[in-house]
Amino acid sequence: MLYGKKKGAEAFEELVEIKDVPESGSDPEQIEVTTLKSKIKQYVAGRQDSTLQNFLYNYTEKNYFTKVKPYCDGNIHEFLIVFQDNTGTLIEGSASTRKNAVSQNSAVEATLSITPQNIVDKNSTEVSALLPTSGN
Repeated sequence: MLYGKKKGAEAFEELVEIKDVPESGSDPEQIEVTTLKSKIKQYVAGRQDSTLQNFLYNYTEKNYFTKVKPYCDGNIHEFLIVFQDNTGTLIEGSASTRKNAVSQNSAVEATLSITPQNIVDKNSTEVSALLPTSGN
């Protein structure tokens, strides 16, 4: 499940059920620091990229216009992915959404894209503390 918390809000709310979850990061860059004296190449870790977070969800008028679209206002909001084992990933970022292409005999789907400023994995205790007590 994907939860959202608008800027200035006190608690997370259920946003939409999602069909997939993207990677929460990437491999760090590799910076070569080999000197002429070295017999093998040497590297140090560079920066890790906070990759664009794309979430596929079922398009309905309620999901698209009522639940997701209000988060697509250019502001930084918080989003929380909760997995089956109650661990999660907290994402701070700005969002946009779009309807995906539709073809014969297919579900109508939409994508929520979050440009992250920060992505942090949370254990089940940390996730429970973030959610309203009625959501547990």
